[in-house]
Amino acid sequence: MTPTSRIIQGLMRVSGKSEEDLASLIAYDLDHGIRVFDTADCYGESEALLGHVLSKHPEYREKMFIQTKCAVRFSHNGSSYYDLSKEHILSAVDASLSKLGIPYVDRLLLHRPDIFLDPKEIQEAFVELHASGKVKSFGVSNFPKETLEYLLNAVSFPIEVNQVEFGLGHLPLVSEPLNNNLDRGDSLYRTGELFYYLKAKGIALQAWSPFQKGYFGGSIFDRERFPELNRALGELADKYHTRPASIAAAFILALGEEVSLVTGSMDPIHVQECLDGLNVPLSKEDWYFLYKEAGANLP
Repeated sequence: MTPTSRIIQGLMRVSGKSEEDLASLIAYDLDHGIRVFDTADCYGESEALLGHVLSKHPEYREKMFIQTKCAVRFSHNGSSYYDLSKEHILSAVDASLSKLGIPYVDRLLLHRPDIFLDPKEIQEAFVELHASGKVKSFGVSNFPKETLEYLLNAVSFPIEVNQVEFGLGHLPLVSEPLNNNLDRGDSLYRTGELFYYLKAKGIALQAWSPFQKGYFGGSIFDRERFPELNRALGELADKYHTRPASIAAAFILALGEEVSLVTGSMDPIHVQECLDGLNVPLSKEDWYFLYKEAGANLP
């Protein structure tokens, strides 16, 4: 794994922000040890805005580890679809580099599995991108175990990361192994025990939407909707002399050095809450307490 911060600055929500706002956020991140910046070609103006900032602050680039993604495309009527053909991967990277105004990205993630994906084509694309110097390393996002295994059997480059949704509002990644062989919903085979598969393969986990309920179902810090979880977060925040968001971050980060958190916040205050989570020595007992207060089953 690249030696970078375990807190990743996500830039999905940057569209609509000013260049000055983004430049200020990047400066804050770099000053506080955040080195990885995550974007994608489907994140609106994210790549272009980041490119404008880098053109005015070229000194930032050497301190940044930039990863972008490709696969999500939009038809003429705005409908989305996925494309991991060699042709699209190559053209998408060229388009991203043009918007970013840089000669290479540090990592390219395949954003979503394309049901038509051909691992041999992907291998060919990776070879060309790496040989040309346009992409330094590779990863995936939202890939289940079997699709990832299918890809790994064909590509010669390490798949360094898998970026998936995970946090107190979305727990299948850990509730599946914890509820194995039970006749209840928590034991459904949703992820194929992806958590331990990534560990076994040495593939780092990047947790996106760490503070959302389900698939963009709102903040877990909504006290009216999730009173038990917020009481638990508040109790542990008092215990560890920190804030509830830092406890929620610590819940994710406690799972190992190979686990990183992608914060989508554009507010340095909230970014700092994630950073503070790195310093919370959350006990195993407290981790399971949070897990259960989030509504997950522990047999």
